[in-house]
Amino acid sequence: MPIGSYIIATEPLSPAEAASVLPRGRVVFDSKIYLFYFRLSADRRLLFGGRAEFSPPSSETTRRAAAILRRGMVEVFPELADKAIEYAWGGNVAFTRDQMPHAGKLDDMYFAGGYCGHGIAMATHLGEIIARRIAGEPIEHPLVDDRFAPIPFYNGRPWFLPLVGAYYRLRDIVG
Repeated sequence: MPIGSYIIATEPLSPAEAASVLPRGRVVFDSKIYLFYFRLSADRRLLFGGRAEFSPPSSETTRRAAAILRRGMVEVFPELADKAIEYAWGGNVAFTRDQMPHAGKLDDMYFAGGYCGHGIAMATHLGEIIARRIAGEPIEHPLVDDRFAPIPFYNGRPWFLPLVGAYYRLRDIVG
């Protein structure tokens, strides 16, 4: 199912500010369920993203998500409270019921997807696995399964996402 993921970008930081925020320049994400992820861009903007809004991306949800992300960014980096947010955008990531990617074959069509926001590495890996399977190689892999179970009560419109979002927020609060 599609779940919105949103990101904001600050104005460019000075070299000293950028070095103090992410001294090793690494990509970071936290361990919450309702997570934040962030990194520096080539022009030293802090890109700060997360699942701030559990609604399909639109102009309105992107505005709401940008405000939520800004509050989260200032919580993580209070020293950036005076920095302007120059860009905000959103898009969908594909989530599965068990929050694990899946690959296989359904109705004579091969598939790989449901990366739950971690598609860069996993799509490359599962793409190779599926290509080998298409070429006829027998594949034993824990993420390859032709019995991809549907999500109960899901009809293509994720009506339940606000409830899921509230549940995950609560779990992050209580630990």
